Amino acid sequence: MKRFLIVLSGLFLLAVVSYFVWSFRDKDLKSVPVNADAVVLIDVKAVSEQYVLTLVKHPSLWFKTSKVSEQKNGIEIPDFIQIFHLKDTSYKDWYSIFRITDKAALLHSLKEKGFVLAKNKLYTKDQISVKVGQSSCVIGFSAKDFESRTTAVLTSGMRNLHADQLINNSVASVSYLAKTKIHNFAVYLNDHDIEIKSKTTDDYFSSVIAKLDNTVSFMKADLDAENTRKISKIFNKNLSDSVQITNFSAVANLESVNDTIISYSYDDNFNEVEKVSYQNIVQPFYQINIQSGDSDKLWSYFQQKAWINAQNQFTPIPFQPNTVTKNAAEITIKSKAKDVPFGEKLSGNYIFIKNNPLLLDSFKTISASEKKKVGALDFLFYGNKGDYHYLKLNFKKEKLPLILR
Repeated sequence: MKRFLIVLSGLFLLAVVSYFVWSFRDKDLKSVPVNADAVVLIDVKAVSEQYVLTLVKHPSLWFKTSKVSEQKNGIEIPDFIQIFHLKDTSYKDWYSIFRITDKAALLHSLKEKGFVLAKNKLYTKDQISVKVGQSSCVIGFSAKDFESRTTAVLTSGMRNLHADQLINNSVASVSYLAKTKIHNFAVYLNDHDIEIKSKTTDDYFSSVIAKLDNTVSFMKADLDAENTRKISKIFNKNLSDSVQITNFSAVANLESVNDTIISYSYDDNFNEVEKVSYQNIVQPFYQINIQSGDSDKLWSYFQQKAWINAQNQFTPIPFQPNTVTKNAAEITIKSKAKDVPFGEKLSGNYIFIKNNPLLLDSFKTISASEKKKVGALDFLFYGNKGDYHYLKLNFKKEKLPLILR
């Protein structure tokens, strides 16, 4: 019995030491260029721990086998994956650098995954591109200047960053690298949602989210001046501070409508014959209110930008004919075919987008597998209250939590 206890104690001690050795992390971040302005940091070991602990709670999966490729991909996965955004580039352009451990294995892996050689050492597949250098490679979304940017990244200097500056007790973080301060947002992977928020335990938005989820079929937003300015920058529609926008609110619904198509052909006698056909399309109906301290000045600003045409239509919105009107306090943009009331005004700044089934029907260019992934999302919510920022991606409930799906 004593021998058994000694062996058991030794095994326990070995397990504890092994865990602490495994959990040690290299926190020096070596793959963020000096001209990066934002970083997504993923704690690989924290994600692994969460996966194992979640798997323990689901014994039905313990003995299920899956085919796992043992083929090496030729790159080293660091303890912290660093995904960065470069200054003065599109909000869609993100990159990550990995050290190459076996170039032949990397090239073989790219070929196996369906990547094709587009240019010298540049491989592409769908929206993903990989630039292979001498000792490192850059992976990112395809962009017009991807090759030149990544070549510059591989030869540029790197920021002197430490993981503790960006992440603390969460599986990932999103950080904005300002000139004088780093603004960090923690990322939490929950059973059925992903949360990105300022480091606080305060709950400002659960009641707002519940009301929106029960009453909104597609989209609703209400933003103050500061949030309006920030959101407009994301879509490359920078708004001048001089126009004094004080509030932006919008609501939109989706409907399936019949669209008439008129075409012309010629009969045997070369007489023109009109043909009428119909197709079912997804049509958005919306109302947008932009409040300003000086609506006349705001109207003139929109005209200078050529955003209002001779028919009083707001041209940055491509969906169907709309009308734009002005009164003393605000400018209103409405879809012509149908009015959409804004409904109850809730407190705080927010954007709420619900995954309406009609939205997927309007995506004609994405594959069935991509539609399935998008269809798994239930809604997206962004909220802001003072210094507190909150983003929630809520997924449809299934038997398994997100990390095991």
